[in-house]
Amino acid sequence: MNTRNTILGLLSLTVLLAPSVAHADENFSGWSFNLTPVLMPAKDQYRWGGGADPEVKYTLDLGAARLSAGARIGAYYARNLFGITAMPTLRLTMPVGPVEPYVAFGLGYGWLPRVGQEDVATMSRVGVVFRFSRSLAIGVEGTVQRIEGSEFRFPSFGSMMSFDL
Repeated sequence: MNTRNTILGLLSLTVLLAPSVAHADENFSGWSFNLTPVLMPAKDQYRWGGGADPEVKYTLDLGAARLSAGARIGAYYARNLFGITAMPTLRLTMPVGPVEPYVAFGLGYGWLPRVGQEDVATMSRVGVVFRFSRSLAIGVEGTVQRIEGSEFRFPSFGSMMSFDL
């Protein structure tokens, strides 16, 4: 309950502070590069973790919504394991002025080098982006990731930066 209230408070504050120069309602079909650094706090027997997942995607502006298809590679240290994921992604964005809430999903390959395990990797993400200019957007997002058949499954909360190409 506390985490939910904190997230809602941060999102509300950011919406109020969003600059008037934002252009989320323009046609934004085209390529972009996203970067999502995350930090995961230590819990129980697990040490601090973190990682990043750069993504290249193409967005098709459909008017009231935007549909994106992309490819991402993630590298994380989570649950005392280093893991790598690679997958295609789909994202649905519903822009409202300078605010762009979205959901994203991915399904691909995951590998845990130290233990020699590999399997299907999944990613589910919800977030909101605030467009500051035609080519720069910054946001926050929550993600749940896992590599099937392993202990490598974790939620994360992080920032997101998007650069239109």
